[in-house]
Amino acid sequence: MESEQLTHLITDALDDLKAVNTVTVDVRELTDVTDCLVIASGTSNRHVKSLAENVVVKAKDHDAFQLIIVTQIKK
Repeated sequence: MESEQLTHLITDALDDLKAVNTVTVDVRELTDVTDCLVIASGTSNRHVKSLAENVVVKAKDHDAFQLIIVTQIKK
């Protein structure tokens, strides 16, 4: 799966569950490790967990395993 396709897949998965403030940052010129970062917020801890889970499910459905999910939940 191409980088642009994966980015679109991730943003669609986040939009499905109404992520807040989704931002996509192209970092190809800054690092060789990744092409892009997708950053999003949720309205609660449960919402953030659901967003991350939905991205993983959609990625697995499309055999796209080249992504890393990092969640930070405020307490």
